[in-house]
This record gives sequence, C-alpha cells and structure tokens, in this order.
Amino acid sequence: MSTTPKQNREAIEDRFTATAKVFGDYAIVERQRLAETLAKMVGAEKTQKAADLATGPGTLALRFAHHVKSVVAVDLTLAMLVRARDTAKSESLTNVEFLRADAQQLPIADGVLDLCVTSYSLHHVPDQARMVREMARVVKRGGRVGIIDILVPDTPGASEAANAIEVARDRSHTKSLMRREFVSLIDQAGLKVLDTKFEELSRSFDHWLHVAGWHRGDASYEEARRLIEATLESDLAGFHPRLVAPDPANPAAKPDIQMCNNALFIAAEKI
Repeated sequence: MSTTPKQNREAIEDRFTATAKVFGDYAIVERQRLAETLAKMVGAEKTQKAADLATGPGTLALRFAHHVKSVVAVDLTLAMLVRARDTAKSESLTNVEFLRADAQQLPIADGVLDLCVTSYSLHHVPDQARMVREMARVVKRGGRVGIIDILVPDTPGASEAANAIEVARDRSHTKSLMRREFVSLIDQAGLKVLDTKFEELSRSFDHWLHVAGWHRGDASYEEARRLIEATLESDLAGFHPRLVAPDPANPAAKPDIQMCNNALFIAAEKI
C-alpha cells in the first residue's frame, strides 16, 4: 500500500516515538559492532567531520564520536534525539551535535563534511535516491558515504514477499532493496563503491517484533507472523525462518521462529 510523504513521516514519528526506549535499548547495544565495522570501512579519522542520518538513538553517531572530530546526529523523531542526547551525556561525549531534520532535505551546506553515514534507514524513506544524493551532496570531493541496510535476495518474488513482511511489522517501512538497486543509487549520486560487506544476523522473530512495539496477539504481530510462516518451506523472502522448540514452561504455546536479517554494508567515495 503506497503512502504520501506526509503519511510516511507521521508513521515514522509514531513508531519511533512509541519504541524510543525498547528500540533504543536494543540498537545502542546490539549494533555497536556494526557501527564499528562501518567506521573502519569508511576510514573514520580524528580530523574528520561526520553526520549520521536517521540516527535513531545514536546508533552510529555515538560510536563514530570516538573516531572523528565531530558528528551531527540527524533524525526526524524528537523522542529518538532526546534518547541519543541523554546517552551522549551519560558517556561524556562532547563532540556530538543533534539536529531534527529530514534526511531527504538536509539543512547542511554542500561539501562541508568528510563522512556521511546511515544505518537501517533507507527502507523507511519514500525517495531513497534523493537521500543518497543528499549524503553525497554534503560531503566534500573525496569524502566518504557509509550505509548499512537490509538486503533483499535477488530472486523472483523475494522483494515482494520480504517487503510484505516488513510492512506488516512496521507501517513506516517503504522498500528494502536488492544489491543491484543499492549499486544504482550509489552510481546515480556520483559515488564510487570502495567496499561492501554482507552479514546474516540471526535473531528471534518474537524479539524482532518486540523492538517494533508488538507482541503476540497484536494485529501487526499476527499478520507478520502469518506472512513469515508462509515462507517456512520456500524461504522466499530470504529470512531463513525455522521453528524453534516450544518453551518447556508452556509447551502448548506457539513456538518462536529463528530467523536472519540480511545486512549490507557499503562504503563509497564522492568522485
């Protein structure tokens, strides 16, 4: 179901305001390693100025702050920026600035940054090409852009199946991309791919829905579960789902599903 940019923005702010604590608790801890990996891929250095777009609870910004001179943490959702600012204060980070803005239209001048990074945000954006162009615009020539996001298998029917599951889980989801679509966005923005990395990140379906704010019995949980269960045999959507043993304390309960989130890391340079 297509949405207008206004509806998408409202959905993003609604979901990430509601999940500022639960998603923030997850992302700040569980995505530290991913942030450090991207920092290495883009060559983050102490002399550099950076921005983290759609920072959420400071997923990349708080880690990059240890590697760069300064970093601007950008997000649409005020609750997420408050969470990120509080964490930065608790960690005595003084080189992070917080900016409420749309990553598709940044109030940042051309070519003033060395690095511009983002994680798990493109699949929430209506105009993904525009966001990548903005990332390229704000870095200087020779500057680096870094992206981490969901990767959809390049097989027939995978995109439709994967995105249906994602939208059922989170109505602010727009579209997860295949590798060739990422490459096209990078090329169109005047960037050159320097390095890529792919990881399959194992996790529990119940926890995946939990950090989105849903639990068993909620309509969004049940719809996403129905859709992923339909791929148990075919693995059409590429989540590699499998049923796990039921909880011994409650053997009559529906078992959880073990699954994978496919993550693509991209480091690119402005040419």
